[in-house]
Amino acid sequence: MGTEALQRLVEIANDPYGRLADLRKRKKVIGSTLADVPEELIYAAGLHPFLILGTNEPISHSAALLPDNSCSLARSNLELVVGYEGDFFDGFVFSQVCDTTQHLSDIWKRRFPDRYFENFLAPRQVDRPSARDWYAQECRRLRKELEKYAGREISDEDLWQSFRLYNENRSLLRTLYNIKQEVPALMTNRTFFDVVKATFFMDREEHNRLLQEVVDWAQGEKGRYEDQDGYFKLIVGGIVVEPPNIYDLIDEARGNIVGDNLCTASRYIYHDVDVDGDPAEALADRHLRKPHFSPINEDVKRIYTDLLDLYREKGAETIFYVHIKYCESQDYDLPDIKKRMREEGIPLLELETEYQTTHIAHAQMKTRLQAFCESVLGRT
Repeated sequence: MGTEALQRLVEIANDPYGRLADLRKRKKVIGSTLADVPEELIYAAGLHPFLILGTNEPISHSAALLPDNSCSLARSNLELVVGYEGDFFDGFVFSQVCDTTQHLSDIWKRRFPDRYFENFLAPRQVDRPSARDWYAQECRRLRKELEKYAGREISDEDLWQSFRLYNENRSLLRTLYNIKQEVPALMTNRTFFDVVKATFFMDREEHNRLLQEVVDWAQGEKGRYEDQDGYFKLIVGGIVVEPPNIYDLIDEARGNIVGDNLCTASRYIYHDVDVDGDPAEALADRHLRKPHFSPINEDVKRIYTDLLDLYREKGAETIFYVHIKYCESQDYDLPDIKKRMREEGIPLLELETEYQTTHIAHAQMKTRLQAFCESVLGRT
C-alpha cells in the first residue's frame, strides 16, 4: 500500500484513540465538533485540537439523552464521549450549526461540568454584512478564553506560526488529492480519505512529516500507473462519509472520486488562512471563502450550484450524495438537489447512512450502488 508513513496514517485514522493517552502526557486534548471551529487557535494555545467524528459502536448511553430521530452524527458524537472515549478529553469547543447541535451543546455542557467548555457560534448566513465581523469577534473571544484556560498568552506570532503549519498541511493534502485524482490506481479512495481523516487527530507537525513522505512517494510512483483506464469519475456530496467502508464500496465499483464538498475533505483542505494582518480577520476571511455547507451558506442555491460546478469542472459521470439519517439540514436540501440534477440530466445516487449502519444495511447499500453503476452508468 505504499510507504510506512502511509500505513501509519491509515492506522491512526482507523484507531485514533490508540495513541491519544501518550499524547495527553504532553498536551491537554480539546475536542471540537464540525464545523468551522478555528483549530489553529487551540493549537496556538499549546493545546491539542481533536475533531470528534463519532463512533461506529452501538448506541446505548446517548439514547437516554437524545431522541432516536436526532441526527446520527450528533447522537454518535455524544455516544462516543459519554460511553466510550470521554476520558481522553480535557475540554471541548463546541460548534453550533443547527437546531440539533444547539440542544446537544446544552446537554454536553451539563454532562461534563468538570471540563473546559466553550461554544463557538459561527455565522450561518455568511452573505450578511455582519457575518465577517461576527466570526472575527468570536475568534477574539475564543482566543481570550483559551488564554485563561491554558494559563498563557497567545501572541500574534503564535497564531502566525500555527497558520503557517496548518496551511502547509492543507497544501500537502491538495497535492496528494490531485495525484490521486489523476492516477486512481496508485491509491484507493479509502486510503486517501483516511490520510485526510488522520490530520484531525494527530499533532500537525507529525502529520506534516509523514504526509510529506507520502507525497514524495506518490510523485515518484505515479508514472508507473495508467491514468483513468477502467475507472469512472464521480463527485461526492454531503457532510461526512460514515461509516468509512462506503469508500470501500466505491473502490470495488472502480469509482474515482475527483471532487467533493465534504467538511472532512475539500471544504477543509482547499482554503488557507492569510498570514498577515489581524489574525481574527484572516480566520474570518477563510470562513467566508469556504464552499457551501448544508447549515452554513451565502445563497441557498449553492446547495446544488456548487455540485454542478464541480461536476462540470472535473468531467464527472455521476454524483453520489451521502445523506446522514435524520440530518435536518440535509433533509431540507435533498429535494432541491434531486430536482435540479434531474433537470440537468445528471445521474445522482443518494446513499442514506448512519454511523451505526448494520451489516444488513451495508449489504443493501452495496446492492444499490452496484445496480446504479450497471443500469445508469452502464458499468459491470
